[in-house]
Amino acid sequence: MEFSELEDVRVKLNEDGKDEFWHVIDEFGGVKNFSQAFDISPSKMYNWKSKDSFLPIELVKQVFGNQPRFVEAYKGRGRSKPVENPVFPIPEDSGLLTRVECSVSVNSKGIPVYQASDMGLVERFADLLGLLGDVPFKVYSRKVYELRYPKYLHSILVEMDYEPSVEALVDEKGVICENVAVVEDREIDIEELGQLYHRGKRLDLALIREDKKEIARIMSEEKGKIRKALDQA
Repeated sequence: MEFSELEDVRVKLNEDGKDEFWHVIDEFGGVKNFSQAFDISPSKMYNWKSKDSFLPIELVKQVFGNQPRFVEAYKGRGRSKPVENPVFPIPEDSGLLTRVECSVSVNSKGIPVYQASDMGLVERFADLLGLLGDVPFKVYSRKVYELRYPKYLHSILVEMDYEPSVEALVDEKGVICENVAVVEDREIDIEELGQLYHRGKRLDLALIREDKKEIARIMSEEKGKIRKALDQA
């Protein structure tokens, strides 16, 4: 998704951007003239300037056009936590978007919640969020694992177009049986599958393929996790 397509978020400019932004405002004739020309409250403009606030993206586009070169973070309204060091254009990653479609629900407070029974999937989802920048999220361990991330970011993700990832579908909803993976009434030859992240399905796949290196790698990872858990106990 291009910067030009982003709407209803607020952005933080780096130091060069702040200087350039208010320099453009001054060249326009100052806050008063600019606010009148674009029908913006001058008191809000002065408040944004004095408090070094996040600025409405629409305002930044009016000053800089559709160029994100000065943007170091973006967020939603209110006290939402920002995505820092954002990547533009925002990647439309099929693996991430497939997992959002399959396994994210919105709770009663409007917060998006990714749910999985396997920690490997949660770790993969967090890694994929990292493609967008430094994304704030929290992980909870309940009856299932939950990863919660900002509402405004979910609003952006669900607007993106993508082709579903077969591997992500198998990870989230599929079953490995003999030489095929079954997902949504579709059978996929296991030789056509790439990397899986669900630990159980990953092991099933390695056993069927008789991939001794992958089996050894998985067992080593599990031993490391058990050792770490014991050290923290």
